Amino acid sequence: MCVVYHGKAGKGLSVEMSVKHGPVKLLSVLETKDGKLKLLVAEGASAPGPVLKIGNTNSRYRFPIGAKSFVNGWNTNGPAHHCAVGVGHIASKIKKTGAC
Repeated sequence: MCVVYHGKAGKGLSVEMSVKHGPVKLLSVLETKDGKLKLLVAEGASAPGPVLKIGNTNSRYRFPIGAKSFVNGWNTNGPAHHCAVGVGHIASKIKKTGAC
């Protein structure tokens, strides 16, 4: 049996887990061309099924617009490599927070 730890085989912090199945939102904080911060949010669903065992949080996600359209639209905004994933759909609350 091989246990995978994030960048440290045999020691360190294990971050391998999956997200509860059901509605989820992804959130990324990014910087615009003019140096302002922007919240980027998407809503989808965490779905059951096999995932890669690579030592990172890994889940299956489905988006109403399909995987290709989601990835193209998300990446067009220039987010960083990491993002937050949480259960539930609260994009409207995040939008209100971002408007403050």
